[in-house]
Amino acid sequence: MVWNKILQIIAFVFICSFNLWANSSKDKLSDSLEFKNDEKLKVLILNENMEVLEVIKVDTEKTNQLTLNLPKDKKVYVTFVQPQEAESPMDSNQLISSLKQESLHQSLAKEDSAIYEVESDKKTPYEGRFKRNEFMGGLLGFEPDRFNYIIPMNISSSKEPNQNKQVETKFQISIKKKLLDDLFAQDLDLYFAYTQQSFWQLYDNQNSRPFRESNYEPSLYFSYPLENYDLFFNRINFGYLHQSNGGDLSHSRSWDRIFAEGIYSYGNFVASLRAWYRIPEKAEKDDNPDITKYLGYGDLSFGYLWNKHLFTATLRNNLREDNKGAILLDYSYPIYKNLYLYLQFFNGYGESLQDYNNSINRFGIGILFNR
Repeated sequence: MVWNKILQIIAFVFICSFNLWANSSKDKLSDSLEFKNDEKLKVLILNENMEVLEVIKVDTEKTNQLTLNLPKDKKVYVTFVQPQEAESPMDSNQLISSLKQESLHQSLAKEDSAIYEVESDKKTPYEGRFKRNEFMGGLLGFEPDRFNYIIPMNISSSKEPNQNKQVETKFQISIKKKLLDDLFAQDLDLYFAYTQQSFWQLYDNQNSRPFRESNYEPSLYFSYPLENYDLFFNRINFGYLHQSNGGDLSHSRSWDRIFAEGIYSYGNFVASLRAWYRIPEKAEKDDNPDITKYLGYGDLSFGYLWNKHLFTATLRNNLREDNKGAILLDYSYPIYKNLYLYLQFFNGYGESLQDYNNSINRFGIGILFNR
């Protein structure tokens, strides 16, 4: 009889402890799934039985990238959960049931880690010179740098010295790739970028439609965010920039620069101020010793997104008494997926390297592939 009483007491204590533990776990799970005012996103990791293994809070205000370390020998499911708009949010059991029914998870098996891009609700539509939509996808890790476009009808008010037709085709290819991240300091990234701008005499039938000129611009630079500092700019880029046209001895143009660029963005507005210093060359090798008299020592860019209309402007001046400079105006509007109607106007010096010391007026209409 005594042993039976003891066994009954032990069983009663065990059942009570188990219930307390289960209720505590449910409370912890419910608490972990509850969204606070400043929380926008949670990541749930579940096992094959759809039991929650871990709940990760994501601060979308500070980062747009999330790294998950997942077990190698277990099959897990990952799902992203946002606050419910309904008046009565779901509890943890309803949420798990909803996940089962709607299959809002992604199977990840035998992977060491996974990286997800997380978009913040409060992030401006564009970052830096506007965050370009990644039309290249994951191709070799490249992404757009500046605008990529083709202008079939680029019309000038007068001809350049080596231009046969006043109407020509102009196009630009611009990509970049992050080479290293968190270099020397957290969030300090190293980029390689390449931009090519070409002027094609497509309508010069008599001379077999030659390319009038192509300008090649590779660069290597560091990029560092400044959101955590009480400064005007949100980001700074600094590095080395080369530009040349690959011409023969009589038409060759090239120069090398060290540059620093500060970028500011607020809402749908963005501005960048870039300054450069030309690396001196020996007199006998310098193709264009007076190029800074026309292209100056920096440029200032603005951009504003109004509804679906994007307006940008780039200004340049030599800051001398003769007041030589340039203005580039761009307008784009979406027409189909990643294709945009594109209008471009240029006035001043330095649209192309070979004719950097000739002032020109141009207007073009074409297609923009990213912005």
